[in-house]
Amino acid sequence: MKTQTLSKRIQNLKRKTNEDTGDFIDFNKSVYDRVMRETTSEAMVVRMAKGLSAFLKVKDIAVDVEDLLAGRAKVVNCQYSHPFENRNELNAILSGPHAGCISQADKETGEEFLKGVGIGIYQRWPSGHVIGGYDRVLQVGFKDRIEKAEAILSCDDSDKNAFAQAVLISCEAARDYILRYAKIARDTIPTAASDDRKAQLERIATACEWVSTNPARSFFEAVQLLWLTHEVIVCEQVCGSLSLGRIDQYLYPFYAADLAAGVITKEEASEIIEALWIKFGGLRKAYQNVVLGGVDQNGNYAVNDLSYMCLQATKKLRMDQPLLSVRWHKSMPEAFWQEIQELIEIGLGFPALFNDEVCIAAKRRLGVSIEDACNYGVVGCVEIAVPGKEFGHTECFRFNWAKILEIMLNDGTCTLTGEKMKLKNSRNLDDIKSFDEFFNWYKDELLHFLDLGLHVTNFFDAHYPENYPIPFLSAFMDGCLENGGDVTAGTTVYNFTSVNAVGMADTVDSLAAMKKTVFDDAKMNLSELSEVLRNNFNGSERLRAELVYQCPKFGNDRNEADGFMQELSTLFCDHVDGFSNPRRGRFQTGFYSVESHAYRGLQTGALPDGRLSRVSLASALSPCHGADILGPTAVMKSVTKLDHRMFGNGMVLDLKFHPAFFENDKHREAFNYMVETYFELGGMEVQFNVVSRETLVKAQLAPEEYRDLIVRVSGFSAYFVTLDKAIQDEIIARTEHSAIA
Repeated sequence: MKTQTLSKRIQNLKRKTNEDTGDFIDFNKSVYDRVMRETTSEAMVVRMAKGLSAFLKVKDIAVDVEDLLAGRAKVVNCQYSHPFENRNELNAILSGPHAGCISQADKETGEEFLKGVGIGIYQRWPSGHVIGGYDRVLQVGFKDRIEKAEAILSCDDSDKNAFAQAVLISCEAARDYILRYAKIARDTIPTAASDDRKAQLERIATACEWVSTNPARSFFEAVQLLWLTHEVIVCEQVCGSLSLGRIDQYLYPFYAADLAAGVITKEEASEIIEALWIKFGGLRKAYQNVVLGGVDQNGNYAVNDLSYMCLQATKKLRMDQPLLSVRWHKSMPEAFWQEIQELIEIGLGFPALFNDEVCIAAKRRLGVSIEDACNYGVVGCVEIAVPGKEFGHTECFRFNWAKILEIMLNDGTCTLTGEKMKLKNSRNLDDIKSFDEFFNWYKDELLHFLDLGLHVTNFFDAHYPENYPIPFLSAFMDGCLENGGDVTAGTTVYNFTSVNAVGMADTVDSLAAMKKTVFDDAKMNLSELSEVLRNNFNGSERLRAELVYQCPKFGNDRNEADGFMQELSTLFCDHVDGFSNPRRGRFQTGFYSVESHAYRGLQTGALPDGRLSRVSLASALSPCHGADILGPTAVMKSVTKLDHRMFGNGMVLDLKFHPAFFENDKHREAFNYMVETYFELGGMEVQFNVVSRETLVKAQLAPEEYRDLIVRVSGFSAYFVTLDKAIQDEIIARTEHSAIA
C-alpha cells in the first residue's frame, strides 16, 4: 500500500495535539477526595464508582471544530487509587478493615520488602496494564451492562449488590459523559465555517447520542465509542498501559459492512483511523498498545484493510502513541511484511514483532484455551494477554538479579546506601573455594529473595479489592458482572500475577567473569574482588579492562555465558510457576524491563563484569552494552538457547541498526531472513531501533532541534528528548549493527 500524505485536517489536529504540552496524566484528586469523605460507610467499590461519576460530570471537555471524533486527546486522570509509593500501600493495608488479622510476621516481611525496594532489588507498580473488553462494548453497549446490573439489584443478592451498584453507577456516568460530548458538538455547529464542518459535527453529535447507550451501528460509531470508552477507563485508573487489543479484528466487521453498503470509502476510513491515532498520541508515554494480524486456531492468518491502515497511520503521523505490535507467522502475506519492514526502517521503533507460535504456546502453557490464546493481544510494552478475559497484573513485581549478586559480595549490604538485607545464608567469602560453591549459593539467595517478593506480592494483592477496585473496566471483563465482583478480586476468566526480571545479562556476564578471573585463573580471591567493587574500580582500571574485554559475554553464542543464562532463567521461571495468587490464579514470568534497567542501574553498585556503579543495566533480555561483538545473529542464537514459552508475560530483545544498513537491497533481504530464522529458532519477540549514535548524541545536546525523534526504549517507543538522561545514555550505549554476520 502506497503511503499517502496527511490531509490538511489531520495535519492541523496533530499540530494542536503536539502543542498541548505537559505531563500525560494530571493527578487531580480533589473530586475523589470529596466523594471519599462523603461515603465512608459504603463499600469501596461503590465509592470508587461514585468518585468516577462525580469527576466525569465536571471534567473539562471540548470538541474541536475541525475534529473527526469527540474526545479530549489529553485525558485527565483523577483516580483516588493505588499509590505509587509502596510505603503508602502497606500503610493503607495496616490501617484497613482487616488490620487486626495481619500477623507480625507479615508486617516484618513487608518492611523487609520495602527495604529491598529502597535499594533496588524490587519494584512494584499499580494496577492498569490490562486489555479491556472493548469488543464487548462495541457489541452490547452500556445499556446491556446497565440492565444486567439492575437485574442483579432487583434480586437483592447481597453478595453481588455492591458490585452491581458500582457497575450501574459507573456505566450511567459513562453514558452521561458521552452525552455531554453530544451536546457540546451540537452547540459548536453554528461556529463551523463550512457545511462540511457542520456535517461532521452533526455526525459526532448523532453518534454520541446513540452510542451513549447502544452498541455501535457503523464504523464511525464503533471508533467513536472505542475512544470514549478508553477515555473513561483511563480516567478510572492511576496507571497506564491500558491497551486496545486487536483493533484491526474487532473494528473490521463494522468497516466491511459500511464499505459494502457504500456508506464509507477506504480513504474516509483511513482518515478516521488517523484521527483515532492522534487521540492516542495525546497521552504521552501512556503505553497504549495496538496489535495487528495473527493466526486463528486453524492457522489462518488474519490481515485486512484496517491492518494496513493502522500501519500507514503510524508511518504518516510519526507519533509515539499508540505503541504498535504485529503478530508474526510464516503464513503472513508478503505484502503485509513489506509494509512492516518499511515502517521499521523509518526508525520509530515500530512495530515490535511477536512470534505467534511461541506466544500462543506460552499462554497455553498457563492454561489458557486454544481459542483465547489465539486471540492474544499485547499489553503496554510486550505483555501478552487475552483481551477482556485476563487480569494479569502484568507490572506487579520486578526483580533485580544483579542486585542480589552485589549484596552477596558485601554480606547483605547495599554498597550505595549501607542498607543491609537478611541473606538466607551469610557466608565468609574466603571460605568459598570453588565457583560451583559460589554459584549454588547465588541460586539459593536468588530464590530466597524471590520468595520474599512473591510472598509480599500476594499479601498486597489480597487487599486489592477492598482498596483499589475498578468497576467500570470490570463491567466489560468477561465474568465479572456475572460473578458479582471486581476484576481485582479474581472474577474474570484468567487471573495471573506477573513477575518480571531485570539485570539478567549483567548477572550472567558477572558470573562468567568471576569464574574465569577468581576461580580458573586465580588472579584474586572473592574478598579482594569485593573490595575492588566497593571502590568502583578506582585504582583497578587494568583489572576492569580485563573483566570487560577478556571474559565471556552473553550474546555472542558462547556457552560459557549463555549456559548461565539458560540455567538461571529455567530456575527462575520454574520457581515462579509453583506459586498461586489470592485471585485463584497462578504466577507468570516476564523478561522485559520497560525503563527499569536504567533506574535499577542507578541503584546498583559496580559488578564483576566490569560494569561501573550506577550505570544502566542491560535492557530486558538483550546483552550488556557493547558486549555483543559478533553481530545480531549471534545475539539471536544466544537468546534462543532459552525456552521462550516460559515467558507467559512476554520478553524483549532490542537490536539497534544504523540507518545506512537498509540502503542496500541485499541487507534488507538479509534482515528479512534474520527475523524469520530467529522466530524459527523459538524467539518470542524482537524490536529494532534504526537510528545512528551520532543522531542520538546530537539530540541529547540540542533537544529543541530533535523534538520529533522517536526511539525504542524497552518494549515501548517514546520521544527521545522526553526521556531521562540515564535512559538516553543507555540507548546511546547499545551496540549499533551495520551488518548481519
